[in-house]
Amino acid sequence: MKKIWQYIRKRPLAITSLIFLAIVYFIMIFAEFFAPYEPNQSFENNTYHPANLQLTAKGLQVRECRVINKINWKYALVKDEGYTHDFQFFAKGTPYKLLGFIPCSRHLYGTKDNAYPVYLLGADHLGRDLFSRIIYGSRISLTIGFVATAISMMLAIMLGGFSGYFGGKTDWLIMRFAEFFMLVPSLYFILFLRSLLNSRMDSGTSYMIITLILSLVGWPGSARTIRGIVHSVKREEFIINSKLEGIPSLVVVFRHIIPQISSLLIVSITLSVPGFIMSETTLSYLGLGISDPAVSWGSLINRDISTLSNLRNFPWLLYPVLMLLLVTLAFNFLGDALRDFYDPYNAIFRRKMFRKKGESLPLAADDKSSSATPSAGTPRNAPEGTVSSSCNDTAETSVLLSVQDLHVTFNVLRGTTWIPVYAARGVSFDVQRGEILGLVGESGSGKSVSTTAIPGLLPANAECSGHIYYDGVDLMALSQKELRAYRGQKIALIFQEPGRSYDPLQNVGSIFWETFRILEPKITREDSDKKAAELLAQVGIPEPESRLKSFPHQFSGGQLQRIGIALALAQNCELLIADEPTTALDVTIQAQIISLLLKLKQERNLSIIFISHNINLVAQISDRIAVMYGGKIMESGTPEQIIKTPHHPYTKALVSALPEFGVHYTDKKMNSIPGRVSDPSCPPPGCPFAPRCGFAKEECNQPDCGCYKTGE
Repeated sequence: MKKIWQYIRKRPLAITSLIFLAIVYFIMIFAEFFAPYEPNQSFENNTYHPANLQLTAKGLQVRECRVINKINWKYALVKDEGYTHDFQFFAKGTPYKLLGFIPCSRHLYGTKDNAYPVYLLGADHLGRDLFSRIIYGSRISLTIGFVATAISMMLAIMLGGFSGYFGGKTDWLIMRFAEFFMLVPSLYFILFLRSLLNSRMDSGTSYMIITLILSLVGWPGSARTIRGIVHSVKREEFIINSKLEGIPSLVVVFRHIIPQISSLLIVSITLSVPGFIMSETTLSYLGLGISDPAVSWGSLINRDISTLSNLRNFPWLLYPVLMLLLVTLAFNFLGDALRDFYDPYNAIFRRKMFRKKGESLPLAADDKSSSATPSAGTPRNAPEGTVSSSCNDTAETSVLLSVQDLHVTFNVLRGTTWIPVYAARGVSFDVQRGEILGLVGESGSGKSVSTTAIPGLLPANAECSGHIYYDGVDLMALSQKELRAYRGQKIALIFQEPGRSYDPLQNVGSIFWETFRILEPKITREDSDKKAAELLAQVGIPEPESRLKSFPHQFSGGQLQRIGIALALAQNCELLIADEPTTALDVTIQAQIISLLLKLKQERNLSIIFISHNINLVAQISDRIAVMYGGKIMESGTPEQIIKTPHHPYTKALVSALPEFGVHYTDKKMNSIPGRVSDPSCPPPGCPFAPRCGFAKEECNQPDCGCYKTGE
């Protein structure tokens, strides 16, 4: 809030609008004090009385006026002595109850003993003080604007948020319902609904009815906009990360997605309030709005501006219109300023504005981990003599994860036709406790899809079959509610672009606190920060206590990846899926992340699925490697077997394409794989690499063509 205030304070129109609206709302709340008379208090002999407050040598004086022409209600000031009255501040007047319960009799101004009415702006056709009526009228007009905006925005956030987040039938039903309301022009629809109701209802009932009608008409447009933004935001990695941690869907929508669209909501609110005020004014002007004895700005315009001759003779009757215009402009100017403050494209200019002299902006600190870079020949922290189960069935380690015959198909709309895209076709692999399995292959081979299916985080248009056994439990048979017990707490996932894995509006301490509260709902923020600092220290973040207040953009890529690993450890996960965690990092930081993963594997007996395009990098960290292509596993084995004695032509092609040290000093060209990846919507029946393979035979096109398991 402090930054918002500093930003608004530097924009003249915004700060002026804020002060003006604050004054208007303050006067509205204490209307009985600021208004010298009741809104319907009439002075019969003062029809269309002009303003009568004058500044004289004696100070402020209230001058009496006399009618000189009752046809056009011309008044003349009485200049005789004895027809002026002293103007008083805090004068006694009609008793009232301030805020509804404090008895008072003082008003902001008046004359002594109420000798003569004070018309600050003039009077209407019944001699009622226009200033008092505008003040009392602001209560209904402004509260209708705010209440209708609150109801309509709540409906828009809930319905638009659910529509965009859940999609499918929920999306279809809500959007068709919204389109029904948007089909008819809003003003006509409002008039139609209002005309169906009793025209003689009391003022309180008419107030409630008008507010509900405006709310029902106002939500569809905002809901459609929110739905579109939520639909795109829900695909961000930090939303998937929240689901992986087992956070309920409602919490994800309201805590992580809705704050991302705060700029849109603020602009919508600041535009909706004056819009609803104008709608109420229109209804009241047409005689379908607030009924007597209640007063609103719309009813003032309806009753006072009845003819053009009235405006020519009594121009002060336009003051309600002026107030309506000023309030509308103030909301718009304030909304523009708040929109610019929350707009990420405006952030760089805002940072320059608030930069103090001689103070540099906080930059992401460099990774200071002193972990050594593992070489290709470095042991992978496995006990001497231990062999993976794919090569030795008598291994003492037990299977933690077993994926069997996994098929993943996406239904994609191309033009007007739904086409199945086969992303994974019969994928099978095991992961032992304390083992690192490397998945390697080019883009589109099905690596990420196969592993994302493990915690059940595939999008709604994915169809899965097969079995995924985690510690003997078939995850494919569990409901989404039951899967939450495994997400984060047993199976964690870190992503390729760490900067997109965290809510940009939460600092690191808040992210950890949210994670800890899943396991310990009553944990305090202080205890959470202590645990988080310990975890950050374990993964090599310098000065962890102070960095808990930092936001994701204040960390380097390597540090963000370390934070992701720390979050995975926060819930004591047993299986970590690292989806290309080093792709966006330079070589030095890559080595540090690999060293950290190996260290955690040894200390915590952590199982890891390491996904990468780089087969050399995978060989450095993995106990076993599975090579994927076209949604299938082509070959599996130990790193030495895959690199030195590959059997499958695709594996041989990958290994031969590795750059050799010093090759750039020679004329030798790097090997490449000819052809292109086959269309996943119509894959070949047998080996997916057959169309590009120089060793393809007829048997390679047979459906039962299996993969090689090196070493068996």
